[in-house]
Amino acid sequence: MIELLRGRVEPGENDASKWLALFNAEYSRKLGMQVFPGSLNLRLDQPFDWLAPRYQPSIIRFGQQEYGGERDILLLGCILASLRRRRAFLWSPIHPTRGPGTGHIVEIIADVKLRDAYGLTDGTLVDLEIDLASGGAVHS
Repeated sequence: MIELLRGRVEPGENDASKWLALFNAEYSRKLGMQVFPGSLNLRLDQPFDWLAPRYQPSIIRFGQQEYGGERDILLLGCILASLRRRRAFLWSPIHPTRGPGTGHIVEIIADVKLRDAYGLTDGTLVDLEIDLASGGAVHS
């Protein structure tokens, strides 16, 4: 089953770029692809709930002890349907007291700087697909 999410590009705080650059080799090894050191923020039409049971079999957990960081990370493979079906991942650090929670903003990581590769600007609409039947085949 494919779940379609839709969001608009929003500016970020560039915090993800710091961590994705610092641990880039570890992320690339974990995901089996090069990872650009930065993320794309999308404001979804509906809140995204990292704890929803339908996502659990597909979520990739990246523990801080595994890569040497300060927080555990959750990743979820997706296809950026409106961006020539580029493979990407939803990315979320787990807050020590709040957990991953829910929210309208999601961060997307990929192998390229998505804004530059596709000419994205704030407000651009992006469609992404999550394959709930894959069971997280990207795990390593």
